[in-house]
Amino acid sequence: MPRRPGTYSNRKITAPDYASIRKAEEDAVKDTLGALSRPDDRVERAAAIIRQADAEIAAHVGDRNAAVASLWFYERVLGLPKVLGVYPTAYREILAKALYGDAKRPLPPETLSTAEVAQLAEEAGVPHIEDAAEKLPELARIVAAAQARRKTAVPFMQEAAFALSEEPYGWDADRIASYAGVSRRLIWEQWDAVKKRRRKAAGG
Repeated sequence: MPRRPGTYSNRKITAPDYASIRKAEEDAVKDTLGALSRPDDRVERAAAIIRQADAEIAAHVGDRNAAVASLWFYERVLGLPKVLGVYPTAYREILAKALYGDAKRPLPPETLSTAEVAQLAEEAGVPHIEDAAEKLPELARIVAAAQARRKTAVPFMQEAAFALSEEPYGWDADRIASYAGVSRRLIWEQWDAVKKRRRKAAGG
C-alpha cells in the first residue's frame, strides 16, 4: 500500500553496534563459564547469569517497547527496527501489542497521516514519551546485551546439568535444580535439549 507523502518524520536515530555488543557479551560469558571445569560450578554460574539477564530484560524491555511505540505512533520515525536490533516482524508485533494489546493484529494502514495515527494511539492509551529518541538506543542496547548473555549461557547450563546426571556425579533432577536455584521441570527440559542436540549431531 502506498505511503502518503509528508507523513513520516525526518528524525534519525543512531542504532547501537549490535554485532559488537553481542560478540562482547558472548565472549565474556564463554570466558567465564569456559574457565570452570566442574559441572556443578558451571551449572550454578550459568544459572546466575541467566537469572541476571532475565532480570535486566524484564526491567528494561517495557520501557524500550514504550519508547519505540511513541516514536512510531506519534512521530512516525522510520528505521526503528534497526535501532531496536530486531527483525521487522518482531517490530510490528511490538507496535501491535502497544496499540491493540494483541501482537498478531495488523497495524493501521500506512496511508494514514501522522495526526490520524497519533489519534489512534492516544485513544488506545499509548503513552507519548517526549524523550523517547534519547532513551531508546540505550534501552535497546541493555536488552540486546542481556539477551546475548542469556542465549550464550543456556547451552552451557544445559550441558552442565546433563553432565551432573551422569557418572561420576549421578545427581537427580531435584538435586541439580536445588543447587542451581531453578525448577525441576527446567532441568528436565535442559536434559531433553542436550539429548536432542546429541542425536542431531550424530545424524539421528
